[in-house]
Amino acid sequence: MSATFLRRAAPRALLIAALAASPAALAADKPATAEGAQSLQSFFSGLLPEAAPGEPALVTVKPDGSAYVVTFDFQAMNGLLKGAPASYEPAVLVYRLYEQDDGNWRFVLGSFPKLVVHSEDVTSTFEVRNFSQTLLFDPAIAWWLNGSARADGGVSTTNAPDLNQTITFGPAKAEYATTVGDNGAVSSTAKETFSDLGFKMTGQSKEGQPVNLDGRFESLGFNVGFDGLKTRKLFDALSLVSANRDNLGPHADALKGLLHEIVAPGLRLAEGAEGSKGLFTSPFGAITLAGFKIAGGLSDAGPDSAIDLAVSAEGLSLPVGLAPPGAADLTPSKIDVSATLKGIDISAAASTAIDRLRLDGKDRALADEDMAKVAEAFLSAGPLRLELQPSHIAAPAIDADVQGEVNYATGHVSGSVTIRMRNFDKTMAAVKNLGPEVQSRALPGLAMAKGLAKSESDGSLSWIIEVDQNRSISVNGIPLGKAPG
Repeated sequence: MSATFLRRAAPRALLIAALAASPAALAADKPATAEGAQSLQSFFSGLLPEAAPGEPALVTVKPDGSAYVVTFDFQAMNGLLKGAPASYEPAVLVYRLYEQDDGNWRFVLGSFPKLVVHSEDVTSTFEVRNFSQTLLFDPAIAWWLNGSARADGGVSTTNAPDLNQTITFGPAKAEYATTVGDNGAVSSTAKETFSDLGFKMTGQSKEGQPVNLDGRFESLGFNVGFDGLKTRKLFDALSLVSANRDNLGPHADALKGLLHEIVAPGLRLAEGAEGSKGLFTSPFGAITLAGFKIAGGLSDAGPDSAIDLAVSAEGLSLPVGLAPPGAADLTPSKIDVSATLKGIDISAAASTAIDRLRLDGKDRALADEDMAKVAEAFLSAGPLRLELQPSHIAAPAIDADVQGEVNYATGHVSGSVTIRMRNFDKTMAAVKNLGPEVQSRALPGLAMAKGLAKSESDGSLSWIIEVDQNRSISVNGIPLGKAPG
């Protein structure tokens, strides 16, 4: 495990762990024993990097009544990061683990320590107020069953010679849930919400320009979900790597077998974010946003694999003077756009990468020729196809719907896009208000578009724009020449 990976992954992993949790379990707790503590210590020692000689252990376990006290020592990270430009100030994270009589384990964390990390001339801090967490864990699936966490608020700062950044948040909570399928694969959802989240950045850019940004959201939420995730196989793969990190070669077949099971078709990942009542300052004035949502997903379904993305935002308001006079009527106040990428095979790409993975430590894990084969497998279900689902864009002078499909195969782009606009004359009038220079460039094209449009029964205008394999363009069936090659 590289020092760079530890330096970058540890703070985020611990923050995620801090917000993962569960309600109190109904099963009874078993008493902690010295033998049980030693067993846990051996378990953690097998998973985590070994401390350097003379350095404290990264994790220690001691019995205390019915609990096993598990202490994570951040200062011990410094020994693992020797040679890397990062170091932790003293801090410990203390979990209390309870073994239950139904075989599950309950994790309890009553507070989160203040973290201070130094990296060259940059100092970062993270602090949470009145944090509490519980987590119910099932060893049979090597995954949590449910969870919740609460905090009164927190602050994160980054201080560098030329730039200072502060992020603050008010009351926060997290809720996690898992269901287990018949084949042991899990479906998990996790949602984290923060209220009164603010950020501020001051300093100067690399070019010496002043930077002064700040903003706030009344609420901000993040969610992630997994469906069909084989957590036990994933844990077994991580355990195999941890136990043989210095010599994986002899275990290559076993590791690749586990990885193939993990990436088999049937896995879906999804994540998203949403915020409400955003306010941002700029040199020109305040920018407001009533709300936004972003959702992305990845479906590993063999040749039917897909990647999708949806974005929506509303209530955008720009300060007077930021845009040219009259541009406010053309500034989108509401956007709903969603698209899906198809013609890909995620499982084939992952399987190809696994098959060609070099684990002898002598060469790069995947050479350039290997990556070329992975890319070829990824596109093997082609032609590549981008589907734009019915989407909507609105502004005071714009009311438009868009949908369509774009295909890419053997160097040729083809497809069809349908645009439907209401109150098109209002749009043209708004363009006229932008001044003579804009009028001279834009109005001829808009007039041509209006002439090519099809009038719908509700008074709206529509255009079907098509490009065939020979790059020939047509609008509502009228040929218009060829697209640039």
